[in-house]
Amino acid sequence: MRITRYVLGALAVATTLALAHDSAGNIAVAGTPVPLSAESMRALADEGCRRPDGFRFSVLQRLRSAVVEVGVTDSQFIVCTVQPQEQSVSTSEVRAPGADYFAGRVGLVTDGETVELGRIGPEVARFEFVMPDGEVFPAELHGETYLCRIPHKITAVRVRAYDAGGRLLRDAVI
Repeated sequence: MRITRYVLGALAVATTLALAHDSAGNIAVAGTPVPLSAESMRALADEGCRRPDGFRFSVLQRLRSAVVEVGVTDSQFIVCTVQPQEQSVSTSEVRAPGADYFAGRVGLVTDGETVELGRIGPEVARFEFVMPDGEVFPAELHGETYLCRIPHKITAVRVRAYDAGGRLLRDAVI
């Protein structure tokens, strides 16, 4: 009888862990955040983000407990942040960059980290954030958008945009 209880208890634990297994291949452990698979993030964004006509998807990433979807239309830059626990959605719109090579700056701040998002022109091949102490953080370019993770909170920052040949297109403090 005692052995049956141990077997049933072990089976219950194994079943719980198997059910908590996300398609990304990670096991859920109580008290720790579980990475979401691309499919899970896409489902959250599909349910929570309002997309205008002509929306072109750029990037989908996890930011702490939120899922961030970024995209553009011909005249808008859209950032949609979905909080899975609360289903809250925030959308920002930023104009097209035109001759300035980049436009807008949407900063998402979490505990000690800033994620900068914005729109870039097709000429931009490299985009970087330069801190006051000279430390440089290269941005990820996703089509018409950029995303840069900076491991601390920032306010004003210098940004530089370069073309494919390495020529400086624009240097500005934003």
